[in-house]
Amino acid sequence: VENGAKSIVVVEKGDTWQYRSNQIGCIGGKIQEGLGIKIDKNAVVGQIMKECGYRPNQRILNLWADYSGEAFDWYLAPSEGQYVIEAESDPYDGTSMSVRKMHWPHPAEANVAENFYPIFDDCQICLPDNGPYIENMVKICEDAGVQFLYATFARQLVRPNNAGRVEGVIVEDTHGTLKRINAAKAVLLATGDYASNAEMMSYYVPWAERFTSIFPNTDALGEKTNTGDGHQMGMWVGAKMEDGPHAPMTHHLGGPLGMDGFLLVDVFGARFMNEDVGGQPFQNQLSRLPKKTAWQIFDARWKDQLKHMDTGHGNVNWFVESASDVPNGSYGKNAYIALEDNEDGNTPGFNSYFEGEQAQGKTANSIAELAAAMGVDEATLTATIERYNELARAGSDNDFGKRADRMFPIEESPFYAYPLTDTVILVNMGGLQTDTGFRVLDTEDEVIEGLYTVGNTQGGRFLVDYPLPAPGISHGMAITHGMLVGRILATL
Repeated sequence: VENGAKSIVVVEKGDTWQYRSNQIGCIGGKIQEGLGIKIDKNAVVGQIMKECGYRPNQRILNLWADYSGEAFDWYLAPSEGQYVIEAESDPYDGTSMSVRKMHWPHPAEANVAENFYPIFDDCQICLPDNGPYIENMVKICEDAGVQFLYATFARQLVRPNNAGRVEGVIVEDTHGTLKRINAAKAVLLATGDYASNAEMMSYYVPWAERFTSIFPNTDALGEKTNTGDGHQMGMWVGAKMEDGPHAPMTHHLGGPLGMDGFLLVDVFGARFMNEDVGGQPFQNQLSRLPKKTAWQIFDARWKDQLKHMDTGHGNVNWFVESASDVPNGSYGKNAYIALEDNEDGNTPGFNSYFEGEQAQGKTANSIAELAAAMGVDEATLTATIERYNELARAGSDNDFGKRADRMFPIEESPFYAYPLTDTVILVNMGGLQTDTGFRVLDTEDEVIEGLYTVGNTQGGRFLVDYPLPAPGISHGMAITHGMLVGRILATL
């Protein structure tokens, strides 16, 4: 629209426009510049490539890295009145359009420069969530004449004999009425992922079938929206689905102390990994454990140990005495924890994990009592903790290689244990193969004229696992690539 495109039709199968979450990852932009944050683009992209087994198309990742700061500023521009919350501890009024960083500033004791899995400061939290920002962009589009067809389902692309250009799309309303929308210039597929399509999940990522989907968005018929519609329509006209393994977004968020690097043991009471690796590597190990269950164990000094922990997805870094001191609008389950539940209901207090009939956590005044409460072998758990304490005091984890400054002896009662079981799935990354101009390719790697894709329908971005070094990158990439493809389409 901004670049002069006319006759734009948006087909949306929900009753209205949709959005999700509030985290957006970018490199650069006015907010990061104002806070003095400088991010090494090559370090971020290089780490993503490594965590994805060097399977993504780095040129597609580079487009995000090069343009995401500009794109985030562009995203915020229509929303007047937002302000920057400069520290995680600063208050938020709960309603205004504001932006804060995730886990910022870091506790000095965390020493994130030494992380085994690097985490970068790319993520912004848009408050109260992405909704009002998207609403303002939709209004700009409507005022410019963009036609939104809500409660309308795209069913099939029009490409006669699967040759030549894509000429349009067949859509269906909730009454079953079909019609054809002709595309004089192009069709853009931005239909999300396929995690709620059981057949596609079974075919592409059978190891992830068991995860329960928590994707919240539904269409006009009440069904989840992420059913791979764009993937299927593309493949039906000859598009190539990228080679796998595709990447389920199944990073664990941990227990009362999140994914902080406290001792982890299996159902037998034995240690099994370096605990300081983040939610996705942990889930990868958990999937291979007996009963897919682990226990996170720590002692009475946990409050003082939080500030030493990592600052990524699911980490908790600060203890506060009162729930009223937990900053409103913080990220997810928050970088903060108090003993009691937070008033806004966003963050359970520590006690709720260990007290009451529904509490799963165990507490005891001795390791023997803790083992009994956990239902694990006392001798094994005792030996595990004695060995862990020995390594912590020696300052060298010769068993699993965890950094010494995140190892704390477990020796002061009360002792705590919390069970961590299989996680859930939000989306599944894997999409149609494209070039760097977002043009969809066929099975011979030739361009399908008139067909473009971005977002979770596009391939070449994340493979094997959804990487965690750049929190919010999926949303950030959707905004960035959306801005870029819009500019391209306006020139056709």
